[in-house]
Amino acid sequence: MFARDPAHAIELIDEAFQNADIDTLVSLYDDKGVLISTELVPGQEIRGKQELRAFYSRVLRPSMFTVTQIKTHIVEADGIALLTSKWSLAREGAQTKTFIATVVFRRQPDGGWKDLIDTSPATLGSFWQLDETES
Repeated sequence: MFARDPAHAIELIDEAFQNADIDTLVSLYDDKGVLISTELVPGQEIRGKQELRAFYSRVLRPSMFTVTQIKTHIVEADGIALLTSKWSLAREGAQTKTFIATVVFRRQPDGGWKDLIDTSPATLGSFWQLDETES
């Protein structure tokens, strides 16, 4: 999947996340991509595509979440972009919640952009938890 700029990358990530399209979601991360520690994986970062795939495979189900970007701000310098985002996550049977995330993107040799460091999952806390009927 090719993201032409950081804003496009976050659109593609949100779409893959909502659809639980793990292959596409993981392809949008840099090979050295890192998710900051979450309540589901406390005290450690999720590093590299293998760990990212395992994490997202464990917590996502199709149509489980709806992501809405409320406000984003992107600053780019020398092939690195910092995105700060206020966004909401709706989950069936749960109240919609609003979060703040920080994501670092890196331009790839082919000109596309990939997620390098992502705090988004860390902000979700117990919102990730699946109930017994979903596991």
